[in-house]
Amino acid sequence: MTDVTQQEPRSPRGRRDVLSGAMLLPALVLVGLFILAPAAYAIVGSFFEFTITSRNWVFVGFGNYARAAGDPVFWTALRNNAFLIAGSAVTQVGLGTILAAILDRGVRRGNAIYRTIIFMPVVVSSIAVAFVWILILDPNVGPLNAIVKSLGFRPPKLGWLGDPQISLWMLLVIAAWQNVGFQMILVLAGLQGIPKELYEAAALDGAKGLRAFRYITLPGIRNVLIVGTLITVVGGLKVFDLVFVTTGGGPANATQVLGTYSYLQAFRLGNMGYANAMSVVLLAIAVLFGWLQLRLSRKA
Repeated sequence: MTDVTQQEPRSPRGRRDVLSGAMLLPALVLVGLFILAPAAYAIVGSFFEFTITSRNWVFVGFGNYARAAGDPVFWTALRNNAFLIAGSAVTQVGLGTILAAILDRGVRRGNAIYRTIIFMPVVVSSIAVAFVWILILDPNVGPLNAIVKSLGFRPPKLGWLGDPQISLWMLLVIAAWQNVGFQMILVLAGLQGIPKELYEAAALDGAKGLRAFRYITLPGIRNVLIVGTLITVVGGLKVFDLVFVTTGGGPANATQVLGTYSYLQAFRLGNMGYANAMSVVLLAIAVLFGWLQLRLSRKA
């Protein structure tokens, strides 16, 4: 006589869990291969000295981090990243908020056309944007020089991207031109979620214009502004292509950022361990800002 054990049928919730796990698996594999594995490689590699073609890794401990602490170019690059982060937060988030408020309440005709025009640079690759602005800022044939001269001013002798005093500011302008449309759309979506009745009630109490914007609009889009600022911060941290194409980190390291300096050390000077150490520093800063964004979002 044989005993037959019958398995209980799987519950609907159990089937959903299995299906959800199966659907998440490809994404988790890609994240592991292209994000977690390279990050682990960079962290481990930061404790060694090696080249891109070398099979012999020499353990140096925290030597690469000590080297970064004593490298003036590293601190210049970090300072330039901080400048781009702060400047982008003001220009991109600030201008995006102003434009969104104007389009939400101040423009009645052609709203979609204006949004499309302002958003268009966002869909263009940073490489293409860089080449367009190289032509615009060209000291010989660029239209900006012609406009400046026609107004009676003298353009910079070394060029807009060749003068160490203004080259980083020009990169900030280019980045703002490309990304302000994204911030505008982000804030505009938040503005459209604020009930119009709040503005009508405030108008009855005499709160209009800037007062309504301060006491109704800004609190209503606080989380949106936090997210937009975090996106801008991350963009300022990982900026590479725009700087690489326009200035290459020059002149005299005036526009050098951690991304371009890591590339220089890794692929031109062969210091892969040192480049990995700088990448880990960049990763740590990005994780810190992400944690701050989560804290601020929960408090909001």
